[in-house]
Amino acid sequence: MPPSAEELVQRAIDQRKRGHLKEALATAIAATRADDEYANAWWQVAICRSYLGDTANAISALRVTVDLAPRFGAAWTQLGNELLVSGEEAEAIEAFETALTLNPDSEESAGALAAIYASRDPAIRDPQDDERELSVLTQLAQISTLSSDQLNRIGILHYRSKNYFEAIKYWAVDAMSSADAANLFNLGLVYSRSEVSQDADAIDMWRLALKRFPEFTQSSDRIAEVLPRLLDLAANARRQGETLLPPAQWYSFYINPFELLALPAGVSCDGLNVTLLQRLKKSLLREIELEEGTLSWLHGCAVDKSKAMMYCDELSNDSLRHHHWLVFTNKPLLSFLTRGCHDHFLVDPHESPLALIESLGDTIGGFRHWLSGPFSRQFDAVLTRAIERKNLIVLECLLDGRRWVAQDFEDRCFENTRRVVDRMLDPLRELRTSSQTQKPDAASVRALLESDSLRDILNLLPTYFSDLQNEAVACVRGLAIDSYNIYSDSETSSDLLLLAESFTFKSADLNHQLAEDRETIRRLISEERVFEVRLVHGSREWQITKNHVQMGAVSFPAVEAASVRWGATLLRNGHQVTSEYLVAVKADDGREVRFAWEASGDQDKNDEHFEALISAAVAYVLPTVVEKCEALIAKGQRLRIGNCLVSDHGVEFETSGWIFTKKRIVPWGRVRALVANGELVVSDAADNAARITLSMQQTENAPALRYLINTRSEGRK
Repeated sequence: MPPSAEELVQRAIDQRKRGHLKEALATAIAATRADDEYANAWWQVAICRSYLGDTANAISALRVTVDLAPRFGAAWTQLGNELLVSGEEAEAIEAFETALTLNPDSEESAGALAAIYASRDPAIRDPQDDERELSVLTQLAQISTLSSDQLNRIGILHYRSKNYFEAIKYWAVDAMSSADAANLFNLGLVYSRSEVSQDADAIDMWRLALKRFPEFTQSSDRIAEVLPRLLDLAANARRQGETLLPPAQWYSFYINPFELLALPAGVSCDGLNVTLLQRLKKSLLREIELEEGTLSWLHGCAVDKSKAMMYCDELSNDSLRHHHWLVFTNKPLLSFLTRGCHDHFLVDPHESPLALIESLGDTIGGFRHWLSGPFSRQFDAVLTRAIERKNLIVLECLLDGRRWVAQDFEDRCFENTRRVVDRMLDPLRELRTSSQTQKPDAASVRALLESDSLRDILNLLPTYFSDLQNEAVACVRGLAIDSYNIYSDSETSSDLLLLAESFTFKSADLNHQLAEDRETIRRLISEERVFEVRLVHGSREWQITKNHVQMGAVSFPAVEAASVRWGATLLRNGHQVTSEYLVAVKADDGREVRFAWEASGDQDKNDEHFEALISAAVAYVLPTVVEKCEALIAKGQRLRIGNCLVSDHGVEFETSGWIFTKKRIVPWGRVRALVANGELVVSDAADNAARITLSMQQTENAPALRYLINTRSEGRK
């Protein structure tokens, strides 16, 4: 009885493992003939063909394999490899993507896809290739450890996408051990971005690049560009004193055993033998007893015996001993951890603590991980103090870099600081809430942002505060929206949007929203100003705009208008016809601007100017005047406009009969207004005899009366 296909497959596998590839291929082919739908037989054929370099036939066998077993991820991966060898890149990508869909942990497929995208010529690279490559590399990073090239590549892709902190995360992993100057240079480049603003870290990386690769002159160029600002900042920071922390807060989170023991000068870490250590401990205990725990060399810090011995006992652990020594020999770091001194964050003109930076590492139990606890707590304390003191100089220094903590400790650097900043937003939140009932004032908002340096502080803070930063912008933006939607004040809305844009940390979404808001307000302001008029009469400028009324040197805000009137009169003198034009606006304080002129020629042009002035008055003066009239009427007052008395009940006037005058009181539902031949006719819809005529040109607020009648009568029908 002939062997089955399964038996032949097992024989082929054995032959292949023993290196008999041709025999294994023949046996595998026999298995396909025994059962041409047995996927494993075709798989063995494909593997053997591949080992023998027969790419074309390997592809054919693999196509049959995946057709028979479409969920066989390894076959799809192998098909991608063979297609890549034969130059069929597009089909290879499809095969690798299928393999990853079937098996997301396929390191081989993810690595192959990443290599394909990375190898593409930038000149013909598809705009979506960056996105695809980044997705694959991110998936690969979850499967295995990325190579140096892959770490550099994923950093570049994040940098291109402006995901700067993600770029730092990957570049920093590779920077300390990389044999490529570009990695260190790129890391410095992203640190120096304004969105990151860790320029001290940038200088350190470029100096480290120069130390390892002296010929890489690009680092020198960047240092020369960035360093001057940091040196000025350092000089200003030193003028603030050594530390912002009061003595009561010194040595709160860290005491260095070597400093505690007052290690004599010249003694190294290894030179601290058992005998010397015991002698120093005795001296320490004696001093504690004599001075009741207060140690002069620790700036008067009080330490009890049990804690002192606990700190000293850490020197018996080789790892902890080494960590404490690294701190002890770096005085800026030591003074920061113990007394909050900010010198650690200041950049020196010539050198950086490169040896210590190279010792940081990022492994569990390593120096950085050990340092993270005391460093993060002290950083939070000093940062909080700088914000409370509104010391923007020290604040900027603290945020410029050298925040030497592991990623898991980053948030701990800002725990208390977040609470302080959150409280600082309360007045802005209250202003946002009150805008529903009280019109926002741009000057008040600006004063609020500037008085406590709120805007400057928020602009300096890193992305860990992005939610609070965005909330602040959203509050100001909300005030701008309310200014227009509730109070129809486009000018204030525009001013508030400018304030919102003065925050420099805004997210892409917020920037997009603000740009749309700005364009909307710009359009609305343009529409609101469409009736503004500016004329020159002789040597004087005439203006009626949204903001003011002006005639030469006389000018007052449009909101101060108390009355308005206008009209035109034709005068005939023989064959000569002269037109007299008048538009008059009076302010609350009695000042009056009278736009008056006579014209005997170019009638159309003068009529055009007259109509423009009336349109401007209707748009920018009349609403204010009517609003003031309505306010007085609402208080129960009676307004006199010409020969009319206006009250909340209606319009009162007298009409003349043959002998007597008759008092007319016309309720709002019946009063009518009509303009004819420059006169305002006020009448009672129920009585044709009840009417009065007012000159629009001579009667103050005749236009306002017409408006009141039309709106109130319409509302009471």
